[in-house]
Amino acid sequence: MVVYVNNIEVKVFAGATAVNAIQSYYRSIQSKIPCPLPLIYDKYGNEIEPDGELTAKNHLFIIESTNFINHE
Repeated sequence: MVVYVNNIEVKVFAGATAVNAIQSYYRSIQSKIPCPLPLIYDKYGNEIEPDGELTAKNHLFIIESTNFINHE
């Protein structure tokens, strides 16, 4: 199924959660997944829980921060 994170199309499996979409987003932009994960919002500005279930064509937004712990 296709969802959008920061207006970038990402593919996730049916039944995926918001955190799965965020992980796919970071893989698609070839960037490390930050720890802790950024806050997730829907297209209306409502905060979404990381375990929130998605439906096709959901639009999610995250505010990326440079304040994260690098787990290498």
